[in-house]
Amino acid sequence: MPRKRDPNRDKAFELFNEHAGNITNREIAKQLDVLEKTISAWKSRDKWNEKIGGVVRSTTKKKKRSTTKAKESSSRSVRREQVVNALVETGTYSPALELLIELYLDAYEEYQEERTEKLRKELAKLLGQLGLDGKNKELIKKNGVLLAKESEEPKEKEEQEENNKLIQFRQRRMRSQ
Repeated sequence: MPRKRDPNRDKAFELFNEHAGNITNREIAKQLDVLEKTISAWKSRDKWNEKIGGVVRSTTKKKKRSTTKAKESSSRSVRREQVVNALVETGTYSPALELLIELYLDAYEEYQEERTEKLRKELAKLLGQLGLDGKNKELIKKNGVLLAKESEEPKEKEEQEENNKLIQFRQRRMRSQ
């Protein structure tokens, strides 16, 4: 013998019909104190949307994944990393360049799509502003040498101070003996 039809089933449809289909399953379930899945099943089995000509609504939101967007963002991050590494290598990287890097990446993506002479010149200009256009090789070499000298100088000073301390320690030991 089949089960009796739940009276809430008809009440649920009435609520749905009163709102012209513009009510979520969750709201109906709250008002009638039944499970949301139950409302969904009744809605599907009894074809509520077809009966009232309403809009099909879902309470679950599904994220659409775009593989092209993912590829674009990963290629952008790779390109960004290349630019930052080049700036670090030349000794000219600064967090203040972040905005300029983003502008360069935007222009690069646009250039990849259209490949016009105007965009190529804009890319060259941005690379020049970043110091990565190859025209300032002397500056890069000087920065590299200066950075290397600066990093060596503190080591030499530390060694000299240690030697001085060692000499002073030996002199004190000699006096005390």
